[in-house]
Amino acid sequence: MAKHRWIRDDIEINFPLPTFAKELIKKLEELDEAENYAYENYAGALDVRIKELVRQGKMTQRQWDLLCEKYVEVM
Repeated sequence: MAKHRWIRDDIEINFPLPTFAKELIKKLEELDEAENYAYENYAGALDVRIKELVRQGKMTQRQWDLLCEKYVEVM
């Protein structure tokens, strides 16, 4: 049985993340465990903020894709 309802446990994030992303991910994990639909708002915030880092050249497209696959595209 999967640990999370909306987070894909089969995807591993093994690259450094900015502090804000770590904080958002911690909140996403809490919301997932509580089955709180506010999860979707936080997932959207993660998507938008990481997309901006990709645009700035601070993260790669593949890193953004992995984060979205794990946290955003599961709802």
